[in-house]
Amino acid sequence: MHNRTHWIGALVLALAPMAGCGDLLDVDAPGTIADDNLNTENAISGLVVGMSYDLAQAYDEVTQDMALAAEELWHGGSYDFGDIPRGIIRDDDVNGEWGDMQQARWVAEQGILRMQEDMPGFSEAEFNRDARVARAYLLAGLSNRLLGEMVCSTVIDGGSEEPNTIHFSRAQGQFTEAIRIGIAAGADDVVAAAHGARASVRAWQGDWAGAVADAQALLDEEGEGFVYAIAFQQPQPENDLAFETHSRQEFTVYNTIFEDHYGDPRLPWDTVFASDGSIQTGNDGTTYFFQQNKYESPADDIPAVKGTEMLILQAEAALRQGVSGIPAAYLLMNQARAYYDMTPLTPAVTLDGAWDDLHFERAATTWLESRRLWDLRRWFEAGASAPEYHPFLADRPEGRCIPISEEEKQANPNLSG
Repeated sequence: MHNRTHWIGALVLALAPMAGCGDLLDVDAPGTIADDNLNTENAISGLVVGMSYDLAQAYDEVTQDMALAAEELWHGGSYDFGDIPRGIIRDDDVNGEWGDMQQARWVAEQGILRMQEDMPGFSEAEFNRDARVARAYLLAGLSNRLLGEMVCSTVIDGGSEEPNTIHFSRAQGQFTEAIRIGIAAGADDVVAAAHGARASVRAWQGDWAGAVADAQALLDEEGEGFVYAIAFQQPQPENDLAFETHSRQEFTVYNTIFEDHYGDPRLPWDTVFASDGSIQTGNDGTTYFFQQNKYESPADDIPAVKGTEMLILQAEAALRQGVSGIPAAYLLMNQARAYYDMTPLTPAVTLDGAWDDLHFERAATTWLESRRLWDLRRWFEAGASAPEYHPFLADRPEGRCIPISEEEKQANPNLSG
């Protein structure tokens, strides 16, 4: 199993005043940076670092809570997650998630505009062949994809309420620009990641043929071992899910569908035992603690685009052709399983059985990557008569997506709230 991982850097530069040793170590506080000082090519790298930092913060917030909402993990700790563990996502429970996701989008989009319009020494020709600009478009697209997959409906920069799907169309345009500029700049990792990310948003807009073409482009360029990851580090931003399951016992695999798949390399988890040999409980003192091991350190990265996901996406496209697509779907799912050295699946006889397998294969492939709640939502919204229908959200009318936050409603005059 070969894995090529590319990180979206999340670098933090800290300036700390020092005291106590006379003039030698005395420093002045640097103060704020004038906005005009960012209108130079020298600021581009810093702008892109800021974009990646904000996207990492958004992923950190969303990954924890939405893992509970999609039952990728169970709540076994002492923290108050509001009603989310019960399948109810309220507007006052998601102020942080909403704000972080929208900030990541705004910072990336405004940063691109600054590079394009407000840097006199940075020509149009340079803009169109700069790897940093290509990466900025990729980050903007990933921010919009995250919003599109997470929110029920949206608001763009204080405007009126709009459907969540507007983020998919914005993301598609941004990924297209990332590909165009990335090719000119020779940024192969950005180009491959943008193809993979564009494949998903094309699928979510119903363009499955375009999705398959993009997915295959990534696989042709990099192979199924490709991973483009959002990177975390200490002290900030860090992957708090790792901390909450390795330094604390707030989340558990117990009581989820993944509990029944111990040993699956895509779902690394283990039972933790107390000193007396009994099963360790979570911080609530009662729930069995089955520890997720996908993220063991707060510096562990979260994949945003993967080659194996592209195989599963193509398998889903095949199943959408009906019974005739079953053989191709299983070839693709088994190709993904082979990457993890897993036994191949036996093709189902019925379309319903094939979709059951596809549902789980995608869940395992994207486990704890902030993708499952959207999958459950889109399969549910297809309707009970559709082959792809998944019933998990049937009894969770208030737990299918992140609503417009309470703070947004209170601050935005275009909304009632």
